[in-house]
This record gives sequence, C-alpha cells and structure tokens, in this order.
Amino acid sequence: MLQFPVSNPTKSFWQTIENPAFANLLSTPTLPSETDILIVGSGYAGASTAYYLYQKGFNGSLIMLEARTLCSGASARNGGHLKPDLYMAHEAFSERYGEDFAVDIANFEYNHLAEFKKVVENENIDCDFVLTRACDVHLSKEVSDVAERNFRRSVNHPNAQYSSDLQINFGEASKVISKVENTSSCITYTAGHVWVYKFVAGLLNKCINKGMKVYANTPALDINKLPDGRYMVKTNKGSIVTKKLVLATNAYTPAIESKLKDKIVPFKGVCTRIISHTNKRTPHLTNTYGIRFAPGQFDYLINRPDGSVIVGGATRKVMTLSKFYDNIDDSTTIDDIDNYFDGYMNKMFYTWKGVPEKISHIWSGIMGFTNDQLPYVGEVPGDMNKFVIAGFHGHGMPRVLLSAKGPANSITGGYLEIPEPFKITEKRLSNTENLIISGLGLQSKL
Repeated sequence: MLQFPVSNPTKSFWQTIENPAFANLLSTPTLPSETDILIVGSGYAGASTAYYLYQKGFNGSLIMLEARTLCSGASARNGGHLKPDLYMAHEAFSERYGEDFAVDIANFEYNHLAEFKKVVENENIDCDFVLTRACDVHLSKEVSDVAERNFRRSVNHPNAQYSSDLQINFGEASKVISKVENTSSCITYTAGHVWVYKFVAGLLNKCINKGMKVYANTPALDINKLPDGRYMVKTNKGSIVTKKLVLATNAYTPAIESKLKDKIVPFKGVCTRIISHTNKRTPHLTNTYGIRFAPGQFDYLINRPDGSVIVGGATRKVMTLSKFYDNIDDSTTIDDIDNYFDGYMNKMFYTWKGVPEKISHIWSGIMGFTNDQLPYVGEVPGDMNKFVIAGFHGHGMPRVLLSAKGPANSITGGYLEIPEPFKITEKRLSNTENLIISGLGLQSKL
C-alpha cells in the first residue's frame, strides 16, 4: 500500500511558533506547468538542497512541493539533537564497508558541527543553536564494554579527525560528569542542539527570497518519466513537468519511488518536552545525552536554554514493533508512552531529585529507517536527473546538511561528495537484507 503523510498529525513543541501564512504558503494561485528543478519535501533535506543550489549559483526556476504544511514532517518532530556518532557504529560499519569507510562516515558527521554553525552564523538564522558536548551514558556492563571497544578502535584510526575530541570516563568520574548515579562509564565529545523548525524555516525563507516558489499542501502523488527525459509529477493541484527532480521525502519516498520499496521503511518515534512546575530554576544539564540501556536501545535528551528538556526514545518500553515499524501514523502517540516519561528526570539524574516536573508536550514523528542503516543519496540508477536524499535512519541531524551538498553539486555539474556507502547504487538496490530490527537490539516479532 502506498503510504503518504496523514492529514492530522500531532503538534510538536517545535511547531508552537508556526505562522499559518508561512506554513500554508502557495507562491502562486495555480501550480506552474513546468520548472527546471523540482524538489519534493520542505524539511531539513529539501531546504538544505535548495540552499546549496543557490550557493552554487543556480539561477533557473526552482519549485518545492510539500504534502502538508511546510516543514511539518520529521524535521519539526525530532529531538533537536545535532550529535555525530563518532564511535558506536565503528565495528559494524567496518565489518560491512571496511574501516576506512567507517571513519569516513564518522568524519562526515563530525564536520556537520562546523558546517551547521557556519550556515547559522552566515545567514543569521535565529534557531537557538547551542554548541556543547554530548555525554553518552552506559547503564549496563554489556553496553559499556561495546562502547569502549568501539571507542578504542575508532579514535586510534589514523584518518579519524575527531580523536582528540572524545574522552572516556569510568567509575565515580563518570557519575559526576553525567549526573547519572548508576552509570558504569560515559563518553563525551562535541555536539549541539537546535530548534530545527526555525533553522529549516530560515533556509526556506532565504531560498524564497532568491526566487524559489513553494506549494504547501500539495503532495506529489505519482511520477512518470517522459520520452524527452523530463519527469511529470502529478499532484492534487495538477501536474508539473521538471528537467531535474529531487525527492527529499525521507520515510515517504517509497510511495513515489518504487526502487526504494523495502529499502526505506517508515518508523514511528515519540518525543516529549519536560518542564518543572516551580518558580525556581531547574538544574541545567550542560551536556546533551545519549542514554544507552543495551546495544541498540537508548533514549536521547537535550536541555534547552529555556530550562525545558526534550527527551525521545522509549523503544525499550514498547516492545511491540508493529507500533513503530512500517507505521506512518503521526496523528497519535503510542499507548501508555507518557507513563514512561512521567518523572523521567527525577528517575534518571540525581541533580533533579525532588524537583517537580511534568510533561508539557508529547508528539510523534515518522523517521525513514533503511535496510542497511544508511541514507540513500544521489542520482537514481537508470533514471538520469532524478535524485534522492532520504532514509536517514533516525540520525539525520548530523548527516543531512552535507548530504544535501551532494545532489546540489551533481545538479550544477560537480561531484557527489558524500561517503561512498551513502550513494545509491545498483548493488544497494538489489540488497535484500534488513538490518532494521536487529539494529534495535530487539527480538520481538512484528
């Protein structure tokens, strides 16, 4: 069954500042009949691709379609956590792609921090961007041992650009640094957090000012390749023909690109905002957090400048995978999930003991998980001038921005400068393995 975004999604905390006029923007009363470039999707990937096209000097016609309101998908529903994975996937990626490529991926994610900071500052985008450190907390000996083993191998590779940035701590030091009493170790390194909706809206406005036309509530329903090599995209507002097509549609990509069926799978996630219902300042956590319970099972957390905390995860709580896996319904959360997050800060951090807390917002979002755990980026084999940037496996924040440079470079005559394993190839498209469930560390059946 084709899976398109539902019409009545939950509203995230990030969307509380949404401007209806911007969210429902139609640049013209009717959809143009043709364009040079068409981007489907107005989230982080679509906005970044458009931004880099203009940075490359593109001056043709550029149109963007969005199925719902602008930036209403995963980019407006995540945890706001800009955190590279510099070690935990090292062994798995080394086994699959070779150790050099594993380090290439980590370097690529690490370099996102500087690129993100540069874009925010150069474009003067007000998005609450904070550069800080991540603290990965390991709550079992098993996950601590796995983390340390991956850490040692990753930082000792001669090509690792991040080796001097990571620090591992054990025993009492790890408890003091993390503020988590029952941790056995923690690893810290540079990371950031951001109001992603504001960042994406900022990029979209920059591109609109440069001439990009935007059509909200205009889903791409079908794509046909014409004899002259152009693409006709059918929407609810008529059809549009484009010379070059970019699908920045993440979890929903298989609905309009059959070659990615079973390669990208919708995966439902849940996020919360926790506040203290007291007039006193809350105990601020300087670090962002990855709280690891077992391999593949973790929560993530950021402490915002307003004192509130954003927490997501909880897959270990809900063991019925059908509630997450291949689920595009972000109109609901998940039954009983609020009980998991109720009192979360008091239970997890000793500095929060006795501080009254409550959930102010809870929402869901749909991620695009992939069969091999890596995004699909680049030109679709056999379909010249059709590009995809999708399938970020719940880890898009430190991968999307520089990945978007890939299609932008290719479209403007350059090279696809992304890690080799990210590229769409015939070999990847013919791969029938599915590492999604095993990667979660769960044995539950769907």
